[in-house]
Amino acid sequence: MDTITLTGVHANGTHGVLAFEHERPQTFVVDVTLHLDLAAAGQSDDLNDTIDYGRVAKDIAAVIEGPHVDLIERLAQRIADKILADAPAVASIDVTVHKPHAPIVVAFADVSVSISRVRATDNGRTAEEHAIHNAVVALGGNVGEVESTLRAAVREIDALLGTQVTGISPLYRTAAWGMADGTPDFLNAVVELETTMGSHELLAALQSIEANHGRIRENHWDSRPLDLDIIDFDGITSADPDLALPHPRAWQRAFVLAPWAALNPNAKLAGAHEGPVADLLAAAPDRNAVQLESEDWMLGGHAVKQKSASESAPVSRKAIISLDSTSQDVERLFRETIVSIDSVPGNQVQGISPLYHVSHFDGPDAMSAVIQIETKLPPADLIAVLGSIESVHDLAVDLDLVDMEGVTSDEPNCSIPWPSARNHASVLAPWLDMDPNASLGGDPVAFLLAMAPDAGQVGLLSDNWILSNS
Repeated sequence: MDTITLTGVHANGTHGVLAFEHERPQTFVVDVTLHLDLAAAGQSDDLNDTIDYGRVAKDIAAVIEGPHVDLIERLAQRIADKILADAPAVASIDVTVHKPHAPIVVAFADVSVSISRVRATDNGRTAEEHAIHNAVVALGGNVGEVESTLRAAVREIDALLGTQVTGISPLYRTAAWGMADGTPDFLNAVVELETTMGSHELLAALQSIEANHGRIRENHWDSRPLDLDIIDFDGITSADPDLALPHPRAWQRAFVLAPWAALNPNAKLAGAHEGPVADLLAAAPDRNAVQLESEDWMLGGHAVKQKSASESAPVSRKAIISLDSTSQDVERLFRETIVSIDSVPGNQVQGISPLYHVSHFDGPDAMSAVIQIETKLPPADLIAVLGSIESVHDLAVDLDLVDMEGVTSDEPNCSIPWPSARNHASVLAPWLDMDPNASLGGDPVAFLLAMAPDAGQVGLLSDNWILSNS
């Protein structure tokens, strides 16, 4: 088999796990090797008998500059899919994606992922079977520890081969509408995902997850520990008796529509009852039976209850959060923590300080940092969320709400500004580096740092621990 090799295609894209990577473009470099028969081109000297590698380069750049993905593994797959779809003569393809500015703390030259994809194999499978599909899956249950079961189900869906959960809705509580009196309420959510599975393969995998959690399919209207339904798959309309698409009753089920609309306000349902999901929700007969239960349920944390119509819209405020840990893997731990904070609905990380080393005479040394967020959560709810994130990390990280714009509180579990912060250089030093004009309780942070008793125990460790020097 002959080859065409194209190396060093540069383009900027917003790909990566960390929140700032979703917004701030960085350079990606791609190499591809196309495997195909070039004998005809060698005889004819005709471009039509080979591959226009200028078009291949444009395809690569279009994918890099296109929609965000978390992993460069997924980016490589999208590039392979695009080229195989646009160039039928290519029998197989090798793709390498380089991410030279990956947020790695230690010095490094490059990080890359390489994949190989074949258009046709000995068993007849085609490249189309590796195409990435978009699906919407509804989750529900009303037996046992339902919230825990739903969290486990989301993790198990994300772990399916070739599958990545790309969005998780808030959790909703639904009265057992149309069922016998005394039937426990249901908890419902929706996830959006990308998968290389076909629709029937995905259905079988979801039913296997249901079975692992004790679901027995006897009476369609029974209570159940876990229910997983494919609501939409690539916008396909199908009357297949094993898998009708979209789900034939989704258009009138508020317990599907409400979480879906909350996750994706622009979502649309295809099929006979097509239309914006938000409009379908407004007309759903069970819309009054569905109530918001929790916005941060995947963290196992504090439920943010639905507000009544008479309450004012949530106010967006700036907040300062400190991070402290004695972990040996503190950079990774802090990065994961920041991603968790940013993923909570209503939160957006706006600033990240340098990383500081904190010496302790009577215990292990620690690392500290500070972040600034914009949040719509009330202070008590935000503190509860931070506690949940601490628990997820087995208390290896200590998170404190240091200050919140326009808020003063002396409640026992909600003291704002945090009084101890005035004397902690481990908080003040990174905060001052992040915002030289910061103040706490009316006093400049620069002044408080100069007076802090532990100022001599704190030193800058890294001012680019999120982004590498490369």
